[in-house]
Amino acid sequence: MQYLASYSIKMMQPSLAIMWITVALDLCNGAKILGIFPTASYSHQQPLLAVTRALAKKGHDLIVINTNPSETPIKNHRDIDLSFLYKEWAELQRDHGFSLQDRINPFTHVGDFAVFFEYFGHKALGSRQIQDFIREVNGTKFDLIIYEGLSYSSFLGFSDLVGNPPLVSIVTVHPFTFSNSIVGNPELPSYIPSIFFPHSHKMSFTERLINFSINIYCQYIKWRYLDSLHEELIRKYFGNLKHSAHDFEKNVSMMIVSADLATGYPRPLHPNTIYVGPMHVGEPVPLPQDLQTWMDDSQDGVIYFSLGSNMKGTSVPADKRAAFIRAFAQFPSYRVLWKWEADTKLAGQPDNVLVRKWLPQQSILAHPKTKLFISQVGLQSFQEAITFGVPILGIPMFGDQDYNARKLVDAGAGRCMQFHEISFENVFENLKLMLTNASYKDNIMKLSRITNDKPMPAIETAVWWIEYVMRLKGAPHIKPASMDLTWYQYNCLDIISAILLFLLVLIFIFFYTLRHIARGLFYNKVKKH
Repeated sequence: MQYLASYSIKMMQPSLAIMWITVALDLCNGAKILGIFPTASYSHQQPLLAVTRALAKKGHDLIVINTNPSETPIKNHRDIDLSFLYKEWAELQRDHGFSLQDRINPFTHVGDFAVFFEYFGHKALGSRQIQDFIREVNGTKFDLIIYEGLSYSSFLGFSDLVGNPPLVSIVTVHPFTFSNSIVGNPELPSYIPSIFFPHSHKMSFTERLINFSINIYCQYIKWRYLDSLHEELIRKYFGNLKHSAHDFEKNVSMMIVSADLATGYPRPLHPNTIYVGPMHVGEPVPLPQDLQTWMDDSQDGVIYFSLGSNMKGTSVPADKRAAFIRAFAQFPSYRVLWKWEADTKLAGQPDNVLVRKWLPQQSILAHPKTKLFISQVGLQSFQEAITFGVPILGIPMFGDQDYNARKLVDAGAGRCMQFHEISFENVFENLKLMLTNASYKDNIMKLSRITNDKPMPAIETAVWWIEYVMRLKGAPHIKPASMDLTWYQYNCLDIISAILLFLLVLIFIFFYTLRHIARGLFYNKVKKH
C-alpha cells in the first residue's frame, strides 16, 4: 500500500507540473483583455492605465476604452479614444449646472451622480467610436474585462458580446456605497466614514447621524436612478442582451482598490477586495532643464500649488487669488510653482512665483527642494505627496477630498483650509506654521513608510491578482454569500421578525393561560360563597 501511494504521488507530480506549465504558457502567450475606463478625469485615468500598460508589458493583448490615449503607440495596447468627453464638461455645466469648479455640498454631489452618469453614458456609448467598436468586437472572445468601478455597469454590455469573461473592477477612490454594493463589502455607518464627508472612523453622534444619512442617500440614488439608468443605456446602445446590468454586476470576480491605510481607515473587506496602494506612482521623469534650475536655485525651498486636474487655477475667484499672491510675497526666500491654465501672468504676480499651464507633478514632488504642496487633496495627489514625503496644505472641493483632508489632518501630515476661509491672514498663518514646524514633514514620512512597506509594489500586486482571476477563469470561491441575500435577509430582519413573533405568541399564550386560571379561581371562589 505504501509503495502504491508513493507511486501515485510520483505519477501525480508530473501531471500537476504539466497542468501549471500549460496555464503559465497560456498566460505567457497573452490573454485578450478589454479595459473600460470612461471617466474624463486625468487623475483617475492614471492608475487605471498604469495597470493595463503593465499587463501589455507582460505580453497580454489589450484593447482599452479610455479618455487619455497614449501619444505614442504601445505594444499590445490599443486605445479606443474617448478624449472628446473632456470637452463635454462645459456643456454639462451649461445645461445641467454640474461643475467641478466650485465647492460642492456632499448631498448635492451624490444627487448629481444621476445627472453625470446619464449625460456621459449617452455621450460615450452613443459615440461613433463606441458604436463602431461594438460592431467590431461582437462575437470576439476575450479572457477578461477590467472596468472602472464607479457606476459604469451599462458599459458591461460588452460582456455579452465577447463571451462573458470574468470581470475585475478597479476603483481610484476609497470604496463607497456604489462600489461596495457590487462586491458585498459591509457599509456600517457607525464607524466606516463616508468618503463624502470629513469624518474619521471615530465619530461623534452628530457625525454618525450625518454618515448614516449620506449612506442611505447613496443607496437611494443607486436604487432610484442609477440601476434603471444602466438598464436603459444597455437596451439603447447594445440591443437585447442575454443579461442585465444587475447580472453583470453579480458577475464581478474582484475589486482592486488603488488605495491603502496611509490614506484611509481600517474597515472590514471580503476576500474579493484587494487594496494595493498608489498604482500610478512611478520613477519620476527628469524635469525640464529650466524648471530644474529654477527649483535648484531656490534659497529655502519650493511651494507647489495645484488644485488638481479637474479644478482649474483660473476658476479661483480674483479675491482669493490675491490672498495667495500677497501671502507668497511674504516668503521671498521660497519659490512658488503655480498651475495656472492661462497664457497671461497673474495680476500682481511676485518675483518668487512661476506659473505654468501644466506641471510634471510627480517630478516636482520628488525634488528635494519641494517643502509644501497646496492641494485639493484628491487621492492621487495625496498618494504622490505621501510617496515623496511632502506635507500638504489641503483645500478640499468635492468628492472624496474632504475625507482625504481629514485623514491628512488626523495623521498630522498637513493642515486643511476651507475654500470659503481663504484670506490673506489665513493663508499666511498656515504657510508660516507649516514651513517652520518640522512635525508635518515627520508625519508625512510616517505615512510614506506605511504605503511603501508592502511585499510587492502596488502595480505588481494588481497585475498578480488580475492574472489570478484569469488563471482560475473567474473567482466565485471568494464571492461572499451575502451577494445572494435580499436586503432584509442580509440584515437578519426575517430572523428578528420570526423571533419577535415567537415571543409575542409566547406572551399571548402566557397571558391567555393566566387569564383562564384567574377566571377559574374567581369562579370557584364565587361558587363556594
